Amino acid sequence: MRTGYLYLQTHAEQPDLVRLLSSENRPSTSSDSAPAAIRYIARFKDLDAATMHFHNEQPRQLVDADSGLYRVTLTAAISAIEASELTHERVWIDPALTSSELQQLDINTAQRQRRHQRNARLWKIVGAFALLWLLFNAFSSMS
Repeated sequence: MRTGYLYLQTHAEQPDLVRLLSSENRPSTSSDSAPAAIRYIARFKDLDAATMHFHNEQPRQLVDADSGLYRVTLTAAISAIEASELTHERVWIDPALTSSELQQLDINTAQRQRRHQRNARLWKIVGAFALLWLLFNAFSSMS
């Protein structure tokens, strides 16, 4: 289990794509007017699991697995990371994000968290029914 950073990068020439990158060291956010810019950084205790969770949240948006490119809005990509149940912390977010983008980020994150909670409840119910079924079968075979 590697501790490290997941970060999102956008490129001026490809505004509809977001690149997911990871590093064990904190990436630099210094802006040197390059066309590619880091827009968000989060620190995770399990970097590999975090990468997998992000991909599971964006499976149909994957454009290039080798370079980590996804066709997704920046706010949707950030919310996929922020809604993760894995232990993490937001380290940095681009101060150039507008208030409407930040508001959309909060909405997207809350929606994803609610969906995760619904899925967890559903699987608990499925597990309870499976356990009841096993108990029913065990007791009926004893009779």
